[in-house]
Amino acid sequence: MNRLKLFICAAALTTSTSFAQTALVPSTVNYTIEQNGKNLGSASYTVQNAPNKYILTSTGKMTEDKFSYAFSNTQKLDRNLNLITDQLSGVVSGKAVSFNATSDPTGRQFKLDISANGTKQSNSVDRDQNTALLTDLDPAGYTLLAQIAMRNPANSWALIPKENGFLVPVKFTPQPDQQGHLHGQSVPVKYVSAAVSLQNAITIEIFYSPDGQLLEADLPQQNFYVIRSGFKLSNRPTPPPQPHGQAPPPQDPQQQQQSQPQQQLPPQ
Repeated sequence: MNRLKLFICAAALTTSTSFAQTALVPSTVNYTIEQNGKNLGSASYTVQNAPNKYILTSTGKMTEDKFSYAFSNTQKLDRNLNLITDQLSGVVSGKAVSFNATSDPTGRQFKLDISANGTKQSNSVDRDQNTALLTDLDPAGYTLLAQIAMRNPANSWALIPKENGFLVPVKFTPQPDQQGHLHGQSVPVKYVSAAVSLQNAITIEIFYSPDGQLLEADLPQQNFYVIRSGFKLSNRPTPPPQPHGQAPPPQDPQQQQQSQPQQQLPPQ
């Protein structure tokens, strides 16, 4: 198993367009973390309403042989689910890491502060619309991916808390609807495959309710499953083929902007 791809916390631990506003329901939802049918840990997220924003907190922990991983994350999102601030902390096999993101005064960039392996780094990335912060095995991030997929945007992004922090594109590919059971009751299941990054993409298979609540997130390349407590797919489908690697985007900022138009958020 390639832990370098999966445990992104180990390394370190956009003009606005109109679209239908998506809502998060105040609640706490629990998940199990599984591999090969074995329960390795648990995770959860809690949604709270606040004036003009949501507060989305999540935690998780797992142990695999001698490897251990835990995280605690707090995100503040506006009512269109655009990230405003994030405070992430984790412990990877006994080593503490942290990642903080804050919108700058213009509202168009994130200022990133990372602490890992005894060193501190700073960086900045564009603050684009339809962006989800992806912490490994965090159901909150997968829930936000489901909400973004429902919008079917032209461009979407993942903010990755690895190394000094970076932004990568996400490509959604809708898959046939599925069926499942939640606490013994039959429920319809929407299904989308999310390819994260251009090169060596990691695929996340996302199963969610028609209103965008995460039911299950599968990481087939790492054989991990984040499953809502009480949920079971009637038949887990075979994931689509892994996307082929692509050439990296142009390094010149102007060329990159022309090749991949971004939807930056306006000042707050």
